Amino acid sequence: MAILQTPHAHEIPPSPTPGRRSGWRLALLSVLLSVSITFNIYFLFTAPPSDTPNHPFVMLWLLSFIPYLAACVIVLVMKPQVGWRRWVELGLIVVGALTLRAILLPVLPDLSRDSWRYLWDARVTLHGYSPYTLAPGDPLYASLRDFIYDNSRFRSVPTIYPPGAQAIYLLSYLIAPSNLFVLKGIFVGFDVITCVVLAVLLQRKGLDMSRCIIYAWCPLPIIEFAIQGHLDALTITFTVLAILCASASWRGSRIVTGFLIAMATLTKLYPIILLVVIVRRRDWALLTTCFVTIILAYTPYLILGHGQVLGFFSAYANEQTPNAGLTQFIIVWIEHQFLLDKAIGSIIIYILDAILAVTVSFAVLRLRWQERISMDAATFIVFGMVFAASSHIFPWYAAAFLPWIAIQIGPLGIQWGGFKKLRTIRWSSFRRLRIHWSGFKKLRTIRWSSFRRSRIQWSGLYNLNTGSLATLVMWYFTCGTVTAYFNDWNTYYQRIYGITLLGLSVAIIIGIMQNKYTLNSERREQSNAFRVKWVVGGIFRFIPGRRGKTG
Repeated sequence: MAILQTPHAHEIPPSPTPGRRSGWRLALLSVLLSVSITFNIYFLFTAPPSDTPNHPFVMLWLLSFIPYLAACVIVLVMKPQVGWRRWVELGLIVVGALTLRAILLPVLPDLSRDSWRYLWDARVTLHGYSPYTLAPGDPLYASLRDFIYDNSRFRSVPTIYPPGAQAIYLLSYLIAPSNLFVLKGIFVGFDVITCVVLAVLLQRKGLDMSRCIIYAWCPLPIIEFAIQGHLDALTITFTVLAILCASASWRGSRIVTGFLIAMATLTKLYPIILLVVIVRRRDWALLTTCFVTIILAYTPYLILGHGQVLGFFSAYANEQTPNAGLTQFIIVWIEHQFLLDKAIGSIIIYILDAILAVTVSFAVLRLRWQERISMDAATFIVFGMVFAASSHIFPWYAAAFLPWIAIQIGPLGIQWGGFKKLRTIRWSSFRRLRIHWSGFKKLRTIRWSSFRRSRIQWSGLYNLNTGSLATLVMWYFTCGTVTAYFNDWNTYYQRIYGITLLGLSVAIIIGIMQNKYTLNSERREQSNAFRVKWVVGGIFRFIPGRRGKTG
């Protein structure tokens, strides 16, 4: 289970004295932040209106990942700051995160119009109706229609957003009715809280707090939450808070943890899977708090909607779309290749999704109870399982991976210097190669045994940190989902899904090899220990006066 275990080798506490390059690190981050701010200022004035060609905007958005990735590499590679410099750098990261988001708040959504629907749901609820029963296009709502309705989409179906998200919509609407700027400002506030809580979580794990830059400065959540105004900012905040609280030991922490899991579930439904990560044996306080909170939140809408609280969710979850998860993607591809009936394909998808969910959940729960995997690694895995089985993976969904990437990423363990030690095979060997046409029996210099004795061996792969490799692949997937806005699905699947599947497969195979190598090493050690014990025992057995005494 090497790939499932949390890598702790990179959890190195800061040295007591600052490194020589600590000042350079802060200066470089400041320069890169200035470059990112320049990009966002340009976005502020050039973001295209809705329903217009957006390819130039998306291309520039992709370019804005360059300073972000450079800043992340600096934080991950250079020595952590110590003393007052550590807090100055953390302040730069958090203030930079707030600045990057605040610049874009005035920009109206141009790639997605979901945030307009949030305001419509709040208006419908405040007028005494349930957004889960009737679609915005229903004649009953004719008197409520204005520019919010005009800018909304999916006007022929009820809402899918759970009650926790509806509560935030209502709060925004009560502060400033029909004001999208205020609603996005609330999302940005939650997003900055996520950056701070992530820094605290990193500190508790003995990691550099500045790693929160992986989430804080990432252009993906910045654009999706500050411009597009997606509610996933709420889900990520409650999820990170739940993991932080679950690791605490103060009185009442389990109750608060259950409440936070419930709140995350009440914004997007999938965080309920966190129970297999966090729950302990006989953890009744957490379970009771979680489910009571969920039931209480749904009760008003049960009354308003006469029992209807799912809205469009059932149909939404059963759709077959181009941006589906890996399970549906693979089965739909098989359908087209073998001309299978769509109904049969849907049944297969349901079965595979159920098997995947049960298998991964049971494995994670068992590993957690055996304390063989950390909560953050387990969260990373179960969220990956959820998205693999999802019928939709929009770019803003993938932002949920970023906090766990910040914790899990570490050195890959590849040492290029190892190739310098290669002595068996040299170029001079080929010059002295004794090849005679009279027969290859005289070939002395190169033998198959030479390759077996070469310093390049499969055992070199056992230094590879497969957990970090899988994390790096998921980081690529998270950032690469932005290209979905080009709507070139064949290219998208090849460059994003294909490379992600290949990278994860390599990590899993190497992880299996590492486990096999470890088991074989342990068996050899046990066998050698038995031989030593047998030899030593034999010596003592034949010592004169003990056994075999000659007279």
